[in-house]
Amino acid sequence: MRTFSLNRNVTPEECPWLPREMLYGETVYEFRGATYGYIGSGIAVTFEADKGPFFELPRDALTG
Repeated sequence: MRTFSLNRNVTPEECPWLPREMLYGETVYEFRGATYGYIGSGIAVTFEADKGPFFELPRDALTG
């Protein structure tokens, strides 16, 4: 599993499915389970390693 840091803020205005604004420097974890076609061009991630739920963040917002 990969660990990512956000290299910029990502707002719910940009990604309406987000529960809150994601802030520069936050850590998220790659989700490796089934995403059932819900992920577009971004990456499925979670707030906690090996725990759902997953959500999508833009690739250009992640470093790691």
